Amino acid sequence: MLLIDDFLDDDQCARLRQRILNAPFVSGASTAGGMAANVKKNLQLDERKAGKVVDEIKSLILAHPGVDLFAMPEKLVGVIVNRYDEGMEYGNHSDSPIMEGVRCDLSFTLFLEDHSNYDGGELVLEQEHGLIKVKPKIGSIFVYSTGLTHRVAKVTRGSRLACVGWIKSRIRDEGRRKVLRDLNAVLGAYMEKNGHDAVADLQLKIIGDLIRMWHE
Repeated sequence: MLLIDDFLDDDQCARLRQRILNAPFVSGASTAGGMAANVKKNLQLDERKAGKVVDEIKSLILAHPGVDLFAMPEKLVGVIVNRYDEGMEYGNHSDSPIMEGVRCDLSFTLFLEDHSNYDGGELVLEQEHGLIKVKPKIGSIFVYSTGLTHRVAKVTRGSRLACVGWIKSRIRDEGRRKVLRDLNAVLGAYMEKNGHDAVADLQLKIIGDLIRMWHE
């Protein structure tokens, strides 16, 4: 899992919110697959009005070095802006493994409402060791495994605004992604102390060889 608190700055948040809140929203049930449609109660930005906003958000995500290091994204799919008003929630579900013909390895939520403006609305994930509740400040992005069962708790005051979507990684397996993240961390620490030398070049070669071996 990855949480980046300041993924968007204040100006970016304000600009995106102005464009989003000036556009119409429709029922979100139409984009829920299978049994999830029975537990999804929210609104989503009208797709006919969402294109440029969604495209901008996708570009920001793909260009962010922290997201790239953690998720190694090849493609984003199913990106939508949703809103939960008072009384709305999304019950327990797991996301579809395939969307738009694309394998989904990771899911993300980009939070576009200040958490002090609404009660409830936590993103709740079920893990082997218990529940994780996520409700960060505005402008934060949270990335997690698509296979996790999760829900959005009922909003009891205000409105929760967010952008959600799914990531196809260049490296399918999370264990292999972690190996590459660890190797990059080792390389960064080494170069900070020793600079770019022959040992650093060897580490870069190893990382490149593994990416070629594991890329799909």
